Amino acid sequence: MKNYILNYNLEKISKNALLNAGKIALELKKKKISVKYKSKNQPVTEADLKINEFLKDFFKKTTPNFGWLSEESYDDGSRLKSEYFWCLDPIDGTRSFINKKPEYTISLALFRNSDPIIGLLLNPETNELFFAKKNNGAFCNGKKISVGKKTKINLCKYAISSSEIKKLSDLNVVNNCNIVSMGSIAYKIALVAKGKFDIAISFTKKNDWDLAAADIILQEAGGMTNQIIGGKIKYNTPDLKIKSVIASNTLLIPIIKKLLFKKIN
Repeated sequence: MKNYILNYNLEKISKNALLNAGKIALELKKKKISVKYKSKNQPVTEADLKINEFLKDFFKKTTPNFGWLSEESYDDGSRLKSEYFWCLDPIDGTRSFINKKPEYTISLALFRNSDPIIGLLLNPETNELFFAKKNNGAFCNGKKISVGKKTKINLCKYAISSSEIKKLSDLNVVNNCNIVSMGSIAYKIALVAKGKFDIAISFTKKNDWDLAAADIILQEAGGMTNQIIGGKIKYNTPDLKIKSVIASNTLLIPIIKKLLFKKIN
């Protein structure tokens, strides 16, 4: 089984599957976007559901012994019964998709027990396909990527969602001119891995499908994720909840966490 996981063929078929899922997103985006709400602040579109259905069917056929976890699927417990499982967010940044902004991604990770070992992230609008395999580096469209090397907070460029930008600004720990609002926490983290941003932050709760793919991409690019208050992010827990996230290079993480901790507390 281990050899199969590391097999180039698995990388190839998973990339092709994501690219085909991206075509679904682009086609549906041309039409009037149908939006429903799972809860007051959780929109879901036809694209979320169709991409979920397409990728679930595809991977159930190609990797039938693997478990499955997705934002848009019932958690059937297969993630706990199988050594390997796929973890999907069909559209991370659904509001950006609804508002026709190029800031949403299809996020897919392969787990071995509680550790993501493969991460794929596609932004269909910008044609960026991020890929990482444990201990094999991180890539965007086949080109190796790495995090930035900044260590001075006042020089750093931050990525945060528009709904949280005021909270970061009000803390007065960063230069507001360096704060950029954008959708999709997964995309923000991937852009940190690419060196386009220095720090990505979210003060709000996330789930495994929001972070897992971007997390291993960032790790393989030389960075790391953490909780703002707390330590390393733990996956495949009973409730699949992650309280907050900060993503950056390994030198900046303790510095910004200390600053934020003082302000929040």
